[in-house]
Amino acid sequence: MLCNLLVSLFASIACLGVTAQGHSFYFEKLTSQNGLSNNKVNCFMQDGRGFMWIGTDDGLNRYDGQYFTVFKKQPAGQQGLSGNIVTDMLEDKQGVLWIATADGGITKYNYRQPPVQQFKQFRHRADDSSSIPDNGVTCLLMDGKGYIWLGTAGQDVVRFDPLTEKFEKPVPGGSKSILDLCMDKDGIIWVGRAGGSIMKINPDDFSYETDERYNNLYAKLPHATVTALYMDRNNTVWYGSWDEVLYQYNFSLAREIIYRSENSTHNFSDDEIRCFAEDGEGRLWMGGRNKGLQIFNKSRDKFLNIQYDPSIEGTISDNSINAIYTDHEGLIWLGTNRGINIYHPEQQLFEQHFLPVAGKKTGFKKGTIIYDFYRDEEGDLWIATSEGIYIRNTADSSFIFKPVYYKGQKLSVTKFFPDKDGSFYIGTNYSLFRYNRTTNQVSLLPNTEQDPVMNGIIESRVVSVIRDTIADHPVLLVSPYGHYLAYYDLTVQRWVSRTDTVKKIIQRFNLKDNLIRRFYKSSSGGIWLATGKLGIGEWIKAYWPRVNYLCNNPDDNTTIGNDNVFDITEESNGNLWVSTFGGGLFYFSIPAGKFTHITSSNNLLEGIETDKWGNVWMISNGDLHKYDVFRKYYTTFTLPDLEESGGIKGYIYKDDLGKMYAAGLSYFIEFDPLQIKTNTVQPKVLLTDFRVFNTSFSNRLFQKEIQLQYHQNYFTIEFAAPEFSAARDVRYSYTLEGWNEGWIETRRLNFVQFSNLKGGDYTFKVRATTQPGVWGTEYASIKIRIIPPFWTTWWFYSMVVVFMAGIIYAVYRYRINELVKRQAIRNKIARDLHDSVGSALSSISVYSQVAKIYNQKNNEKELQDTLEKIGGTSIEMISEMNDIVWAINPRNDSMEKIFQRMESFAKPLLQAKHISFRFDFDKSLLHVNLSMEKRKNFYLIFKESVSNALKYAGCMNLTTDIRLISHRVVCTVKDDGAGFDAEKIETLTARSLSGNGLNNMQRRAAEMDGNFHIKSEPGQGTVVELSFPLT
Repeated sequence: MLCNLLVSLFASIACLGVTAQGHSFYFEKLTSQNGLSNNKVNCFMQDGRGFMWIGTDDGLNRYDGQYFTVFKKQPAGQQGLSGNIVTDMLEDKQGVLWIATADGGITKYNYRQPPVQQFKQFRHRADDSSSIPDNGVTCLLMDGKGYIWLGTAGQDVVRFDPLTEKFEKPVPGGSKSILDLCMDKDGIIWVGRAGGSIMKINPDDFSYETDERYNNLYAKLPHATVTALYMDRNNTVWYGSWDEVLYQYNFSLAREIIYRSENSTHNFSDDEIRCFAEDGEGRLWMGGRNKGLQIFNKSRDKFLNIQYDPSIEGTISDNSINAIYTDHEGLIWLGTNRGINIYHPEQQLFEQHFLPVAGKKTGFKKGTIIYDFYRDEEGDLWIATSEGIYIRNTADSSFIFKPVYYKGQKLSVTKFFPDKDGSFYIGTNYSLFRYNRTTNQVSLLPNTEQDPVMNGIIESRVVSVIRDTIADHPVLLVSPYGHYLAYYDLTVQRWVSRTDTVKKIIQRFNLKDNLIRRFYKSSSGGIWLATGKLGIGEWIKAYWPRVNYLCNNPDDNTTIGNDNVFDITEESNGNLWVSTFGGGLFYFSIPAGKFTHITSSNNLLEGIETDKWGNVWMISNGDLHKYDVFRKYYTTFTLPDLEESGGIKGYIYKDDLGKMYAAGLSYFIEFDPLQIKTNTVQPKVLLTDFRVFNTSFSNRLFQKEIQLQYHQNYFTIEFAAPEFSAARDVRYSYTLEGWNEGWIETRRLNFVQFSNLKGGDYTFKVRATTQPGVWGTEYASIKIRIIPPFWTTWWFYSMVVVFMAGIIYAVYRYRINELVKRQAIRNKIARDLHDSVGSALSSISVYSQVAKIYNQKNNEKELQDTLEKIGGTSIEMISEMNDIVWAINPRNDSMEKIFQRMESFAKPLLQAKHISFRFDFDKSLLHVNLSMEKRKNFYLIFKESVSNALKYAGCMNLTTDIRLISHRVVCTVKDDGAGFDAEKIETLTARSLSGNGLNNMQRRAAEMDGNFHIKSEPGQGTVVELSFPLT
């Protein structure tokens, strides 16, 4: 009794009120670990395509929400930046970027140009008076006429004309350092100077205005050095200075309004303001040198100061802020010495609350695990944790901490269960207790000590409690995780667990899985079990209920796809949503008994809950996820404090008002799901680079069609879809029409490579989405033509076909011509035989008749002459037949064979007559072939020439000379005989019975397309000349 009293007294003393640790501004962080070139960020700019440009102390970064592309000064040459310390940027109307550097003047960047021409540098050169006066450029401003105004580190203000690329100083002799530039509503340029305060310049006529009081360097004047200038949407100019005072110039009052902490109700923290921006609500954001971020709410006339807090990840990274920028979607970008902080307005709808440390006004309880939530009748939020119970007061958001003890042992509270009879139960790491919410006292259920499982749960905790009926008795059905289940019989007041040898509930209830994560009781009273190894269990109600397990069947896609079930919730029509840790989200139709997998869901799902509209909310990988059941959108919401604690885990609790709660380590997130808007606009995808064998040709992306040679068929296309929302999860899919059918997902990969493509016309298309599985109709595309090698083109195939047809026709014509030639040869042979043999036979027949007459008259002398003539004619006929047979034989086509026959014919005949014979020829003719007709005619003309000389010339010498002159064969036969007159030619011609007279020789020469000439004079011998072409 005394022990219980002491425990109760200790618990009462421990119920302490502590200050709420809410945090309403959360910032995403980006550093060099994410790909940023340097953590010291100096400036931001979002271009017309949507990319964020980030200037750092070591290069320029282009960011699309996933990947950084870094540009730096190159070691040699004019490509790249003119300097690496980027101080400011602006974009002109043509989309050209102008980049100011502290160490290299300015750089012009035009992404539409070829890569080697994209950058143009403007640096100071001592030998060039027309160059930029100073390489240290601190800020840029473009006026209404397109001129760019430069603030320099030591040459005051410079105006630059982008068209003529000329620099000029509107204020002669100025040598001050310029820290910022701003243009007011009247077009006057305000110049913030280091010493000398503000100078105002009229850009139309270069007239300017300064305050002469600042010429005295020792005068104590306000804002002597103006560090930042900004004109808000109300045309009010704000400026910060080294004196750590904020100034506002009111044009209607024509005076300055000063904000400082001394004697001020505005809560301004004195600091050197370096930069300004304005958010969508009209609040003025200011970055300071030493005290972080200050936000001025103009309607309330109050400042909010946010400083770096190492204990909370969601705060800013550093108290020194160099740049603030509001992008097109209203996100606020902060540049610090420790990287980038991004403020997402939509992320602020998730209120983050840290559990405080009892008795302390600041800090929070680290390492505290949150298990469950419960909103009571007063609207206060009860939080079950590893340290006890926290209660957040709904009126002032303060916390009350109640540690819970049993027999001096501090309990972890793991589950709340308000029963319908008014009893309030808490599950713990020891057992299930009745809990008195007024006195903070706990009591074990009667006879708990008799149950070995529920009397001090071993290495586990109570994770789920519901009320049901077993054997007609009301019971509390409990899951002591890892120990199957247990139930407390409220009638007999005792526990029944797996150790009960009488009830034997493992066999009786068909319990096969000891890991029961949750009992879910539907609106119709049905009970479902989320198990770790056997899918979901259906609690079949009966006197002694049994569990029917709905497990995965690999051969049936209507079964659950993964048996590791984490949580279950109900849809309005009574069907179930099931989250699995490893298989994603499933929808279970109870009437059909079929599961449907939501393919766009993450695989590792934990707690699950539905909102008023039926949308499904889930926890996965430390973040919050939503599935829109009507539009089929799956969205991820990135929450703060993810990196340090691992994000939210476990289950989602929904209160009676529809608000939801999810817990991380030592903190929880509160949100109204109906207020969370899902961005259904798909990001615009852009083509950013085109590389052939790793050589960039990015300028070709702006052509109507990219043409490549067939050997350039290995190329890479890069793309990006600028998206910066906290829920960004940009995924891509592409198609190459002419190569593949359908779309191919690359997930988050932002480039595609193609190789060995055939020649032809292709169209590359790429699209992006932030909703997995949901694709819009917008895409980026480019036409690509690969010029095929000529041997694969249609015209080449046509030429080949024509060529082959020509060859076939030529072969056909050749064969026809050969047949015609053969027939012509046969005809010629027949004609020659007819002419030669017929003539000879006719002569022999005539001579035979004459001989017969001479014989009858016994005229011996004439008979002898006649018989000799018959014999000579016969010999000539035989020789003629041999010549015809020789000419027909194709083995005798070469000149070598012809020369051999000529010599073998002439030499023995002439030697028999004691005539000297010389036969000369051109050696180059030996391997020349002649056609049969030419060969025969050539030989017969030579033979007739020699025969005539032998018979009629009476010569002593005969020479034959055969030469190749201008592709013509020239044959000359010359003797030194008696010669003859032209008048005797006809007579000589008639003397040949075989018909091979001079006329025949001329005819044969004509058949050879040749020329035949005879030169002869009495007593001077005879020259026979034949010339004919080789072909």
